[in-house]
Formats: sequence, C-alpha cells, structure tokens
Amino acid sequence: MAALPSTVIEFDLSDHSFRPLRLDELVISRQEKNKIYWVHCDLNDKDTFRQLSVRLQLPEDVIQLCEEDELLPKLNDSDESLTMRIQCLLPCEPHRIHHDVDFGNVVIHLTQHYCFTAASHPIPALSSFMHNYPKAVKYAKTPCFILFLMLDNAINDYSEMLLEFDLVTDQIDLRIRETHKNIYDEVIDIKKQVMKIKRYAAAIRDILMRISGRKITVVSERCRASLANLFDHSQVIISEADAIRDILNSSLDQIDNALMQNMSNTMKVLTAFAAIFLPLSLIAGIYGMNFEWMPELHWKYGYFWALSLMVVCGVGLLLLFKKMKWF
Repeated sequence: MAALPSTVIEFDLSDHSFRPLRLDELVISRQEKNKIYWVHCDLNDKDTFRQLSVRLQLPEDVIQLCEEDELLPKLNDSDESLTMRIQCLLPCEPHRIHHDVDFGNVVIHLTQHYCFTAASHPIPALSSFMHNYPKAVKYAKTPCFILFLMLDNAINDYSEMLLEFDLVTDQIDLRIRETHKNIYDEVIDIKKQVMKIKRYAAAIRDILMRISGRKITVVSERCRASLANLFDHSQVIISEADAIRDILNSSLDQIDNALMQNMSNTMKVLTAFAAIFLPLSLIAGIYGMNFEWMPELHWKYGYFWALSLMVVCGVGLLLLFKKMKWF
C-alpha cells in the first residue's frame, strides 16, 4: 500500500466549500481569513517536499522533524504555530493480530492559515481524513479542525486495535486449558504490542493535555474544548490497555501454574518408577555380592526366590502408588 500522495485542499469558511489545488496553484494569502488550507506532503517525494518547504516557509524545526525517522513523539509551539510529531498505526490486514503492530510518524504543523501534514508511510488516519473532511468542513472555523480530525482518527485506530487485542485475550483465556506449544510466547508477544500502543497513546495524551490546558494562538476556544474531549478519550484507551495487560498477566500466571502442575505430575511418575526399581536393585545388589557363605547361593530354588521377591516388591509398590493416584 502506497503512502498518501502530496495533496493541497483549499477550504472556504464563508460558504463551507472546498476544492483541491495543484501544487503550483498554492498561494496562501494572509489577508483572506476565510480561506484555510490543508497541505499534505508525501516525504518519499523529496522534490515536492523542498517545494512545499519554500512555498510555506516551513521553520527549520519542522523540516528537521520531517527528515528524522525515529519513532519519538514531539511537540513544539510558538506564538504563531503548533508543531507535533505523533505515531499512528500503519495498515494491518484483518486477523493479523499475532503479527507485530507497526507505527509510522506523522508530522503536523498548524498555523492560523493552514495545516501542514507529512508522512512517508501509508497512514490510515490520513486516509480517513481524506474521506471525512467533506462532511466535517461545515463545522470548520479555523485550521484547528484539521488537527482535531487527525488526532481523533489516530486515537480511534488505537481504540479499534485494542478492541481486537481484547477479543484475542478472551480467546487465550479459553485456550489455556488446552495444550498449545507456543501459547506462552503468543501471550508475551500480544502483551508487548499492547504496551507499545499504550506508550504511543500516552504520548498523544500528553500532547493533548498541553494543548487543551493552556491558551495557544492557533487553537481556538471551541477547538480546545474538542481537544479536551479527545484527551478524555485517550485516557480511556490507556486504561483499557492497562486492563488488557492485567488480563494477560493473569493468563501468564495461569500458564505458569499449569506448567508447574504438569511438571509436578511428571515428577510424581518418575519418583514412583524410581521407588519401584530401588528395592529391585537392592535385592539384585545383595545377591550379587561375592561372599563365600551365602545360603541362597547354593540353594536349589535361590534364583526363583530372588526373582519372586523382586516381583512381589515391584507389584506391591505399583499397587500402592496406584492407590495413592500417582499414576
């Protein structure tokens, strides 16, 4: 799946209309307050990125964030702009829950006239925005509505993935009673992925807390209230991740207990067999000594006596352990 191509959309807030623009048509006028823009750049296209950097006069810190590949959240704000780098889920095929969950960086640069986004991977949150902005534009007042929709899509993707993990966790709880060779590794793997989602969701929560908790020029009061609701949603997601982690920890404890029980049963069987053969070895050892005066050595039925004694001891111990339910 290819990354979302570079896109420019012009929104007219006076009549809540929109229209796509070519890159060479992009001219941002500071005087026309009714017109705002969404500018998205596919970072795999270096030439387009350089052109947009010049046209939008992107600050150096924004360009640096776009050029870095490390999966680390970041937030920079000034009097005229707000810049962040968040981690969004990459496309995942249905029922691929047992594979690693992958993330990609999305850089968002918000000003009073436009919202610039950039990514080098196919990001479902961006694709969802492409489908939803025609309906959402009628509620738009500032470019902040683009930021809100982007963060909302990212958080919803986290929520949907955690729901899948929740379903898998319930299935694992039922499978623990059966014998599955890789069930322990499977639980550990899912737990790692849940914690990865929690870590990135917590990063978005912290960004939302900083944005919604104080006045920023490019964030309107109405948008700040919406971002506060997103903050609450992110808190719910983190709590859900913690709940799934606790269930998985409980599953690991059950698996450990089952393994210890199986090991205990195995040791019982081995101990029983060792106890059965111990008196047999003792009898064989006694009559194997090379002393001259041993009455049974010259007895006509000495051999059969020794074998009979071994059989009686072995069968007696076997019946005893059967009664004790060691077998």
